[in-house]
Amino acid sequence: DFMAAARASGAGPVAIAGRQVLPNVAPALLVYATSLVGLALVFAGGMSFLGLGVAPPQPEWGQMIAEQRQNMYTAPMTALVPAIVIFLASLVFNQLGDALRDLLDVRREGR
Repeated sequence: DFMAAARASGAGPVAIAGRQVLPNVAPALLVYATSLVGLALVFAGGMSFLGLGVAPPQPEWGQMIAEQRQNMYTAPMTALVPAIVIFLASLVFNQLGDALRDLLDVRREGR
């Protein structure tokens, strides 16, 4: 409806996209992007654990877990710390996405 009203008032396609569509789509894209960051961290850690990540001189959480597999029974914290960090980083980005969704919700009362 708002796009039809903008067209009826004589706005061009660029003005409609910039003033009508982008402000309505940007919050959803921002929330989606923060959720994807957490997912990307988990995927990167998994790929690195399997040996398909970055080159070995570069530090990577999944690679740290893979290197400490043989020490899991004698020193479990050496492998658990990178795993916990991956979990917490993913959790933080997902919670950030939820908070942004709540903050930017257009149907929220009081706006």
